[in-house]
Amino acid sequence: MKKALLGLGLVGAVGAAATYGMTRRSNSSYVSPNAKRAVVLGAGFAGLNAAKTLARGRDGLDLDVLLIDRFNFHLFTPILYQVATGGVGPDNIAHPVRYVARASGFRFQESTVEGVDLEKQVVRTDDGEVPFDYLVVALGATANFFGMKEVEENSLTLKTLGDGINIRNKIIDAFERAEVETDPEQRRALLTFIVVGAGPTGVELATSIRDLITKVLLKDYPKIAPAEARVLLVEALPKALPMLAPDLAENAVRTMRSKGVEILLETPVVSVDEQGARTKSGELIPAKTVIWTAGVKASEIIASLPGEKGRDGRVRVNRYLQVEGHPNVYVVGDCAMYFEEGAERPLPPNAPVAIEEGKTAARNILRDLRGEDPEVLHYVRQGELVSLGRSNAVADIMGIKLTGIIGWLTWRLVYVTKLMGAKNRLGILLDWTFNTFNKRETSKLNVEQGPAQPGR
Repeated sequence: MKKALLGLGLVGAVGAAATYGMTRRSNSSYVSPNAKRAVVLGAGFAGLNAAKTLARGRDGLDLDVLLIDRFNFHLFTPILYQVATGGVGPDNIAHPVRYVARASGFRFQESTVEGVDLEKQVVRTDDGEVPFDYLVVALGATANFFGMKEVEENSLTLKTLGDGINIRNKIIDAFERAEVETDPEQRRALLTFIVVGAGPTGVELATSIRDLITKVLLKDYPKIAPAEARVLLVEALPKALPMLAPDLAENAVRTMRSKGVEILLETPVVSVDEQGARTKSGELIPAKTVIWTAGVKASEIIASLPGEKGRDGRVRVNRYLQVEGHPNVYVVGDCAMYFEEGAERPLPPNAPVAIEEGKTAARNILRDLRGEDPEVLHYVRQGELVSLGRSNAVADIMGIKLTGIIGWLTWRLVYVTKLMGAKNRLGILLDWTFNTFNKRETSKLNVEQGPAQPGR
């Protein structure tokens, strides 16, 4: 099996390198000083695909395409949880935006977006105002704590690369401290890890933490008994993974429990403090590490835009992804609430939806510049993939249900092909190959500046 996985990795690496070589291109289209300007906010899945589509489809048009983001890299968030559990290196899921900008022909500016003035048609950033003729808002989402301040102040989140590194440090530090802790209650709290929210992120994170503990940390910390380390997945709803077919969700729950993940359903967490997490029933679960994955909300910038807002802050857009009353302003990805015709619920805020929305918005800008009618977003559901740790996953690919190791191999194949850049793909494949032999990164990546060294 290990030889088969290694072979699959090498084949994937060769394919990745070939794909990168085929798609790399240069767009040297001249843009005049009087060109129309399309500004894209956010370098996530939606924003990056919008900028690429605009730049690569503007032949014959005098159009300047500018992408703005506070970070100069695109983060592959579907496997961010593996950064948090030492499964992959942080730099292997971050791809420089300027590489993409150079290859596709758009401009990039590293700035923090502070607001949007639709009347003046400018974006306010920490580096000044940026005028636009067309605007694509793809600023993503942040953790939703539903107004619970104590939860927000005392929980870890998993949205950024820094979050992933912080969680990894917290887990490793908990084991370091537990090895020398003599108080049984403190030791128990240190070795209890609570993940709140049983959606895909929470499930994948909880099972990966359990694998990290079982296969690596218990061997590295011999003073800690297996029964002392606990991983709890806590969910307010009566079922985990509600977006999956019932049989796949049940399979996932059985698999998690077989690995040692404790699952508490219909258990809302209402507060978190230094002692642990407290549930709605009043029960306190002692823990030093609580990770919140129980919901997201749209960027705060969205609140200033006109139109109906959902409970999660997303703004309702029309069938062309435009904001009410502003046909030159598009909102896509985690910020958009888009209802397909006849649908009772909007499309989910996930990566496949974001990619299609970004491309559709960009094509509608190009069509407007050419005097053509806009197109309606028609999203074709691609399915769901949820990893359940080593050698296990559940998948629903266009109606085909996969579980166990077949689902796991499918999960890996799909995601490695979605990564950007040959270096990242090869790096992920090498990380996964080492993981096959239970080799995960367990060094704390402290970022504090140390004291100056003598002689330097």
